[in-house]
Amino acid sequence: MRRWLGLVLLVLVVPLALARVSLPREETVYVAGALWGPATTWNLYAPQSTWGTDHFLYVPPFIYDLGKDAWLPFLAESYEFVNDKTIRIKIREQAKWSDGMPITADDFVYTFTLTKKLGIGPGTGWDDYIEYVKAVDKKVVEFKAREDNLNYFQFLSYALGTDPMPKHVYERLEAQKINIKDWVNDNPKEQVVSGPYKLFYYDPNIVVYERIDNWWGKDIFGLPRPKYIAHVIYKDNPSASLAVEQGNVDWAGLFIPSVWELWEKKKLPIGTWYKQEPYFLPDGVGFVYVNNTKPGLDSPVVRKAIAYAIPYEEMLKKAYFGYGSQAHPSMVIDLFEPNKQYIDYELAGKVWGTKDGRIPTDLKMAEKILEDAGYKKGRDGIRVAPDGTRLGPYTISVPYGWTDWMMMCEMIAKNLREIGIDVKTEFPDFSVWADRMTKGTFDIIISWSVGPGFDHPFNVYRFVLDKRLTRPVGEVTWAGNWQRYENDEVVKLLDTAVSTLDPEVRKKAYFRIQEIVYRDMPSIPAFYTAHWYEYSEQYWINWPSERNPHWFRPSPWHANTLPTLFIISQKKNPQPVPKWVETTDKGGLLIPTSKIFNDLQKAAKK
Repeated sequence: MRRWLGLVLLVLVVPLALARVSLPREETVYVAGALWGPATTWNLYAPQSTWGTDHFLYVPPFIYDLGKDAWLPFLAESYEFVNDKTIRIKIREQAKWSDGMPITADDFVYTFTLTKKLGIGPGTGWDDYIEYVKAVDKKVVEFKAREDNLNYFQFLSYALGTDPMPKHVYERLEAQKINIKDWVNDNPKEQVVSGPYKLFYYDPNIVVYERIDNWWGKDIFGLPRPKYIAHVIYKDNPSASLAVEQGNVDWAGLFIPSVWELWEKKKLPIGTWYKQEPYFLPDGVGFVYVNNTKPGLDSPVVRKAIAYAIPYEEMLKKAYFGYGSQAHPSMVIDLFEPNKQYIDYELAGKVWGTKDGRIPTDLKMAEKILEDAGYKKGRDGIRVAPDGTRLGPYTISVPYGWTDWMMMCEMIAKNLREIGIDVKTEFPDFSVWADRMTKGTFDIIISWSVGPGFDHPFNVYRFVLDKRLTRPVGEVTWAGNWQRYENDEVVKLLDTAVSTLDPEVRKKAYFRIQEIVYRDMPSIPAFYTAHWYEYSEQYWINWPSERNPHWFRPSPWHANTLPTLFIISQKKNPQPVPKWVETTDKGGLLIPTSKIFNDLQKAAKK
């Protein structure tokens, strides 16, 4: 398999036998690291849609850029606050579906209505925060926030960032009694999309998208530069990394050990966001999730001891190659300056005894915590709780093939055994691991949460701590709170933080959440995950980077990455960066989040 994929990609024109077509190498961007299994569907109402569906095929009213903390009006041309709880989105007059039908407010209303009906789809959960979605006229859609569950961040996220679906397509499916969740939508000739690409070809080894050259937005944004986007489905990280090294991949989102050697030693035209450590932008908070429902692990004392036993610096250096740094126990990503205001550094320093408030690796302290709480070691070295509960056996797991996190698991397990917690590693297939994670049947796992954004740190607190996301053990939830933590006060504080336009009230709520987190330690924020992103300049140039910071979500697997494809250009035919990627004060189209909130505050005073 690995050899076959390499041979295919070494050919400049890739024959696709079933489609009887070929891909011109210099018009194709080859991708790795965003898709690890065969394609499923191109239907956002399905339980799992194929990579690219909500990246390139369907687009939202506004696309958020982290670096500028600003929103690109894409399907929409503008917004207006009627009052502090009602927003109207003006859809671009030019916006059309790929079959020529106009994109209208009715498409938005239908999309949200169908999502509520099916319990899955674009904007899932919108009705928890939005009272209604209605068409004001053909090109204006109105969203009204729920006053009984007011959340300005969720309100704006759904209104500004949800992909509408073509009403005329899905109504036809409903009329034909087709089970929408099972619809594959894999016929390129019949696909109806809003974005600049649609499906061209796929088989178990590759997915190819083709640019729509008469796309409705070309007179506003131009066209994305690649004619084709082709994602070869590699069996694992090493084979995908080898393809990057061989020049067979242009755009990747991979963990590559010692990535700097590709340009420092091998002199290859490959880059990452930074040319020096940490090489990658931070993408989110990586957690050591501890199942709060498992005997022994349900104790805050045990979880706090685990926090002291994690070898943060050592595992980041040895397993992560310096690609990240230890996360702050507040869960706030403090590498971005604006976020620091939301950390109670005085409290953190007092609780954890360090200058920056981070948790030190201290096995003696971990053992003392357990000893003081009455957890005594038996003859086998494993501790037993005062009520007789033995601390283990437990497993700590990540999917097989995630070599960096596998090594972290080994290092953490070793330290936990030293302090008297019986832990071994386990590395199942992703599907098995994900099933345990989403059903809450795991013991300890390393996994993701969410990253920086206009709603940070609310987004991470909600994802990790909000009991309203919880499902009974055995029922699937991708929404978060995988460790099944329950705290009513946290729920009230979250609601306070997002229902106010007063930043001081919001900050006070976040500080109290931190007190609770330090006390209960539901799970351990271990490190900032890397926004895996590598690029090759062999065929394509002008990739976003520290020296070319035009778009801050450049990884191929990120949902907001589409503008990256408008920024790059063919090496043989260099093109300027579009002016619209700048903020409005610099002559671009992006609207700063600060302006949106200022407009919201003005509306509140009407």
